[in-house]
Amino acid sequence: MQIGPYTLKNNLVLAPMAGVTDRPFRQLCKQLGAGMAVSEMVSSNSLLWGSAKTQRRANHIGETEPKSVQIAGADPAMMAHAARYNADQGAQIIDINMGCPAKKVCNVMAGSALLQNELLVAQILEAVIGAVNIPVTLKIRTGWDKDHRNGISIARIAEQSGVAALAVHGRTRACAYGGDASTTPSAPSRAPCRYR
Repeated sequence: MQIGPYTLKNNLVLAPMAGVTDRPFRQLCKQLGAGMAVSEMVSSNSLLWGSAKTQRRANHIGETEPKSVQIAGADPAMMAHAARYNADQGAQIIDINMGCPAKKVCNVMAGSALLQNELLVAQILEAVIGAVNIPVTLKIRTGWDKDHRNGISIARIAEQSGVAALAVHGRTRACAYGGDASTTPSAPSRAPCRYR
């Protein structure tokens, strides 16, 4: 699998998970065969970058390449600034989070809440890709809820923007982590899901 100049040894990618995919865990997964491991989500809010939690999340010292950092936010300029900051700190790939279903993330129009605003998705992708000279990847869901499955439309926007790779969580935001995952961005889950 190729992402920009990086050839992964396989297509097994450890998804970013808050409170789980810290540097030691990423390194362990890479040693056990993962082709890539993405960092925990880092906020685009620069006021948080000095916190111990954010500094731990952005620490890639001694990590096996490629070093991929996931950023989250809803403001194109702040997202571009976050991408530049993390690239300066050693990130070799920037991953944009448009898949997190957490209420505290969606309430600030970040994560999977962005799927409701395709124009803003395009603006964020354009700003981030224009801000760095490293590959930018994107994680999405199949849509906001069962009546608003626009994963294919978002994927087209990503392709037109120049996103280097796309990961799709096969559920809507409303499904959170429940029910069966879909195998296509527009297919309904076999099991009903409700957001908890």
